[in-house]
Amino acid sequence: MRNRSAFVYSSMIIGFLIFFLSASYIYNAYKTDRLRVIDLLHFNASFVDLWLTKSFYDSSIVLDDMAEDLSANGIHSPDHDEQDYAREIDYLREKEDALPNATLAFIIDKNCILTHSKTLSNIDVSHREYCRVFKSKKEETTLVTLPFVDLAGRNVVVQGINILNENNEFAGMVGISTNLRFFNSTISQLALPSSTGIAILSSNLKLLSFVPKGKERIGKRINVAKIRPEIFEELYKNGEVVFNSDIYNDGMMDTIYARKIKDLPFIIVVTKQQDYLQTMVSVSLISIVACFFIIVGLLVFNLYYVKRTKEQKEKYSELAYNDYLTGINNRRSFELKASQVLATYRRKTIPFSIIMCDIDNFKEYNDKYGHEVGDIMLTAFSEACLKNLRDSDILGRFGGDEFVILIPDQNSEQALLVATKLQNVIRNISVLADHESLTMTCSMGVSTISDPKMTVQELLNIADGSLYDAKKSGRNCVKCSI
Repeated sequence: MRNRSAFVYSSMIIGFLIFFLSASYIYNAYKTDRLRVIDLLHFNASFVDLWLTKSFYDSSIVLDDMAEDLSANGIHSPDHDEQDYAREIDYLREKEDALPNATLAFIIDKNCILTHSKTLSNIDVSHREYCRVFKSKKEETTLVTLPFVDLAGRNVVVQGINILNENNEFAGMVGISTNLRFFNSTISQLALPSSTGIAILSSNLKLLSFVPKGKERIGKRINVAKIRPEIFEELYKNGEVVFNSDIYNDGMMDTIYARKIKDLPFIIVVTKQQDYLQTMVSVSLISIVACFFIIVGLLVFNLYYVKRTKEQKEKYSELAYNDYLTGINNRRSFELKASQVLATYRRKTIPFSIIMCDIDNFKEYNDKYGHEVGDIMLTAFSEACLKNLRDSDILGRFGGDEFVILIPDQNSEQALLVATKLQNVIRNISVLADHESLTMTCSMGVSTISDPKMTVQELLNIADGSLYDAKKSGRNCVKCSI
């Protein structure tokens, strides 16, 4: 017995020693290989960064010259200065042909009317980003827009320089539009292995170009559901980030390097499929497997214990972020996601709204039919809301019959429409209790963010006040604080 124990303990010591040495070798090999991969990704990203920066810098110089000429001579109309107008059109075409990233060169006047281009004229473009920025922010002299669909149906970005009159006031803009195909023109020439991919995104995560991997459509916003929010926080804070993800949904993990281009609304993403098993690391993995089988009998209990601990951890983690009854966000999870939406609003000023909901007379249902029926009603309410909300909307339960909905990209009028729609859906819910079909109604209060200094809690308080007004008005209605 004593010899057996000595053998067992010595086997454990030898096994753990071999395991430790193999693990140490694997870690160092993995670290070395990862640094090599990151250096390669960084090099590829630097090449694309230099190319894009140089292209848009060259075009900005040309646009500066054009803006100075037009500021000095003024913008001419075809009705009054036909010869000067024709000369300016020829001038635009000359510059357009000289710039590789120019699809169309154009001029707009102080009223944001498109006056000069080789295809269209006399068109109001005041709704475009470049016109709104230059008219509202006089300190802005140059910009590159986010991608949009132009009048010819092309996915483009626009680079523009404002034109100032003698009083240093906005007199128009000269700009070029760049077809998104331009972004593929150079990187498509790179001889990249199938395990490597390069993509260019706009700062609002629309795909501008990719080679050779990827299945998303150019101009479409990419799906970032698999990417943790802290990855984006690090990218926007530090300008670059390295992480691992199955970004292509092909079952393979990729090492990903993302970099924001300075002074341009573009993000470069370079990926490399992880192929560590094809390196010398596989030899060490065989050693680890062998060691594992030597000591597996001695570790069964430990493995069982670890498994139970992991299951409990996952259970507690789910309870920490999800409502135990309905499975939707609890208060902690909702406030975390709401803070992310608020951060996005402070960067991009895209409004969002919050809807507070209470089931009318819910306590009476609980008292009369019991808590089991009440739980069924709460679950039916949350399921009905989820089916009629967008994937981007955030539904949470704060406790009891108190629900809250955050609707990104929606102003107060749009939020009222959503709340009214949900109320009609809730009225059609039917719950069976004691052979009796029960229906329900709800009261809702709406608040919409109007100041970047506002907090999530302030918005919740405003929505709660509107909910109180709805209850005072007889319930089964929506009230909005404007």
